[in-house]
Amino acid sequence: MTLLVVGIGVTVAAAVLGWFAGLTRVRPALASAISALTWTLNIAAAVLFVVAGSLVLGGGAGASGALTTQGALLSSAGLRLDRLAALFLVISFGVAVPALLSAASRGVVRRPRLAAGIALVLLATAVVITAGDLFTLLFGWEGLGFAFYLVVGYDRDRPGRPLAAVLTGGFSGFSGAAILLGGSLLFAHSHTLELAGIADGTPRLIRDTAYVLFVIGFAVKIGLMPLHIWLPRGYAAAPGPARALLAGSAVNVGFYALWRTFDVLGAPPTWLACTVLIVGALTALLGISHAAVNADLASLISWSSVENAGLIVTAYGVALVGAIVHAPALIAAGLLAATAQVCAHALGKSLLFISAAAIEDAYLTTDLDRLRAIARRLPFSGTGLVIGSLTLAGIPLTAGFASEWFILESLMQQFRVDDLPLNLSLAVAGVLVALTIGVATIAFVRLIALTAFGHAGEDIPQERRVYERRITHRIGIVLLVAGCLGTAMVAPLQVRLIAAGLVPITDDAPKAVTGTWILQPVYSGFSALSPSWLWITIPAYVLLIGILTLAMSGTRFLRVRRVSPWRSASPGVAGGRGYTSFAFANPMRKVLAAILMTKGELRREEIATGGETGGEQRGPAGVRLGYTVDVVDVVERYLYRPLIPLGMRIVRLAQRLQSGRLDAYIAYMLIALLVILAVVTSMAVNR
Repeated sequence: MTLLVVGIGVTVAAAVLGWFAGLTRVRPALASAISALTWTLNIAAAVLFVVAGSLVLGGGAGASGALTTQGALLSSAGLRLDRLAALFLVISFGVAVPALLSAASRGVVRRPRLAAGIALVLLATAVVITAGDLFTLLFGWEGLGFAFYLVVGYDRDRPGRPLAAVLTGGFSGFSGAAILLGGSLLFAHSHTLELAGIADGTPRLIRDTAYVLFVIGFAVKIGLMPLHIWLPRGYAAAPGPARALLAGSAVNVGFYALWRTFDVLGAPPTWLACTVLIVGALTALLGISHAAVNADLASLISWSSVENAGLIVTAYGVALVGAIVHAPALIAAGLLAATAQVCAHALGKSLLFISAAAIEDAYLTTDLDRLRAIARRLPFSGTGLVIGSLTLAGIPLTAGFASEWFILESLMQQFRVDDLPLNLSLAVAGVLVALTIGVATIAFVRLIALTAFGHAGEDIPQERRVYERRITHRIGIVLLVAGCLGTAMVAPLQVRLIAAGLVPITDDAPKAVTGTWILQPVYSGFSALSPSWLWITIPAYVLLIGILTLAMSGTRFLRVRRVSPWRSASPGVAGGRGYTSFAFANPMRKVLAAILMTKGELRREEIATGGETGGEQRGPAGVRLGYTVDVVDVVERYLYRPLIPLGMRIVRLAQRLQSGRLDAYIAYMLIALLVILAVVTSMAVNR
């Protein structure tokens, strides 16, 4: 616990110190030194949080219990570090350390105050995860929303940043209001703010209402449909060095809060579990559908976060079903699958975003059609792009393979549930998740084949490769690559770590490990997998096939045959050879047209000249054609945009109330006082 308090103190110091780096009267050299020190403090705080969580998971001193800290700043904050909180500290700040190393190599000079915003993110994340009462939880949650607003809007002079920041702040405020309302309902009956007892003695209807409000409030932070529209804009608008911290580390507080809600409130109503399953699966499919066709690297990775939130929440829904039907093994299967996917997403998403930051820094763009041969030009960032893509696609030998296998296996336990609505919801969610995983493979194949290993595009001047050559950036890449691959190598150890963290909720998670290196979906005899042995068998088979191929084909296998590629049946068609990223995604736009509402338009250009200037053919036969295609977010189009006129009318009405007249403001205060007196009087009469 001492390490936890020290870590919180270090983040507070970093936030205060980092603010001075942006003062105009501070000399540039001093500002750089202050910013560098702030980044160092952030890294130190993240390390302290990881160590504190590891000690609790390992059963060291202070493994459970509450601590009321002493001091001017933390005297009224009750913090609790049990095994569940410790697990999420290790996950969230374990990926934050390499992400901070990479960010520190880029954000010192160009964004001197960014480190202060990141310190606020780290501080709020730690406070939410270790909160022991509702007040502390709300304090950290609102602080995290404010920190997100500051970081997303940091580059406020760039297009789209103000809107993204406003959306982020607005949805964060809505999230906090839902949590406050749900907590207030419970407090009114339990008369305690302690999370461990806040649901004691509450009627079933009140508890279920609070359950719904908590799920809605926490779903905003993770980007669950239909509350997701801020997330792709917010992540993409944030400065490159900060995206990994937001999407890979801080977002985990939403998942932790859902886990804690389940721990405190127990089984939800049946209809809520069905809703969580279906909405989670639909969110996953919507997110990966947009990622598969997006033309921007940062937006593609951001939409992938929506997909992973859906996958994780779907597995969480399986645990809710287990609680309803009183099946402890099903609870363990769902939570284990969801937490394993949280780990895979945290590793893969952090790796993708710090790689994308270096790529954007070198190419000065995130347009996928202009990003080619990344692995050749930027070997470290290119490797991170490939491994991160493979991880989020769930390919064997990466952390994402076992976690997605666990999710599918947990959904396949549907035959053990006799309740028809729950049974059907599990079946539908299983189909949607399987489709999502298939589309994800296609989406990330595009990123690997065309962006990382495509034919050589434009060259990069050496002076724009500074970020790539920074040692801290390379260390961050190497650590996250090792995490993505190493987690698969020691998957049974990862499962045991997760099982230790889930002890406050379920004791059945250790059953997922059978023998030494074999995994199963908690239920014995259903299926088995060994990601560790795959690291031996797959390379061995590849080597064996290579040897046999060389032995049977001789040197013919190594010869390179070069031919002119087919490009078009029409003569004189200009363009590069091979697929562009846009063209490769076009079939997905057609296949997923019902989800994306794909709209294509073919138009004639340069009709007056009879064709393109300088073309071989002039006249009607040489008229140049243009083709545009667009996709939309159906939730934004049909749910939020129709509400804009109503919102503007409410704004205009509110502006009328702000008349500037003192007598009007006194009247408002009198009305508010009368309402308060009426509420207090009615409560006293009821008692």
